[in-house]
Amino acid sequence: MEDESKVPDGNIEISEAVVMTYIEKTIGEFNGLSIGKRKKSIKITRGDGGSTVDIGLDVNYGVAIPETVRDLQREIKERLMKLAGIQVKEVNVVVEGLNIEELIKK
Repeated sequence: MEDESKVPDGNIEISEAVVMTYIEKTIGEFNGLSIGKRKKSIKITRGDGGSTVDIGLDVNYGVAIPETVRDLQREIKERLMKLAGIQVKEVNVVVEGLNIEELIKK
């Protein structure tokens, strides 16, 4: 997927790798969240009404999942629009795993 925009001076293309980096960085800024261990835990699909982002996450035990994931969804949408000019229709999140390492250490 490449997001392409026409501007007076030529074309601007944003590769999928750049979009993935923005998403990965955003996830990394949230305490208690990490990208799922599956091979394709982030998927971006372009459509007429905007792009759809599907993310598989692992969460740490004790994280308030609904609140934290809603904040992540909002941040990803805002960041992709602001930094890459990509309209995001929806950010779908599947919690794939629960990290209990800290719980076990206690």
